[in-house]
Amino acid sequence: MVKKTGLIIQAHMGSTRLPGKVMKEINGLSVLGHVILRVKKVRNSDVVIVATSTLEMDDVIVKESEKYGALVYRGDNDDVLSRYYGAAKKYGVTDIARICSDNMFIDPEIVEKEIAVFLENDYDLVTSGSTIPLGLGTEVFSFKSLEEAFFKATTHYEHEHVAPYIYDHGKVHYYEMAEDMGKYRFTLDTEEDWRLVSAVASKLNSLECDLKDIIDVMEKNPQFYEINKNVEQRL
Repeated sequence: MVKKTGLIIQAHMGSTRLPGKVMKEINGLSVLGHVILRVKKVRNSDVVIVATSTLEMDDVIVKESEKYGALVYRGDNDDVLSRYYGAAKKYGVTDIARICSDNMFIDPEIVEKEIAVFLENDYDLVTSGSTIPLGLGTEVFSFKSLEEAFFKATTHYEHEHVAPYIYDHGKVHYYEMAEDMGKYRFTLDTEEDWRLVSAVASKLNSLECDLKDIIDVMEKNPQFYEINKNVEQRL
């Protein structure tokens, strides 16, 4: 079988904590635009797909995705697992990197390394470990594992978060970096997260920057860390 690695970005407008966050603009570009263009730099992937819902409010997601050259799949708003399964099946993907559309600083180099570790080993899932800032990495798993989860997962939690079934039933590897950067949070889920991401983006090229650039900004502006340090990650 010919391998085909797909970067599947989950995106919708219905966020409850920060509504419409993926279409918010930073430096003249939407958050979703940042994510698509940044992951397009991942060299060991074959296709970028945005998996959104069939709700009318998400028509804007489709237009924005097509604007930046991503393929689109539309499915159930509440069943993200079924969206991933449908997207992977439609576009013939054999391996999947799960990308969250609220991670506008997602790091192509980290994603590349995580995909490489997955493809070179016998793991069911590779994900970011505790040394990687929240929002810069991915989860990588095979279509076979995704299909098993799709048919066997029974809880709402498993269907909402895509990979819990694989974590519970598979061999999981946590990819770590030599230097521990895990205290930082760059995902976009709350107003505090938005303030931090905006502050960091004002200091650099938000489309071209890498982890080193972002951490350099944080170290030069220690007050930035205080902005969202108390935000609890929602499971």
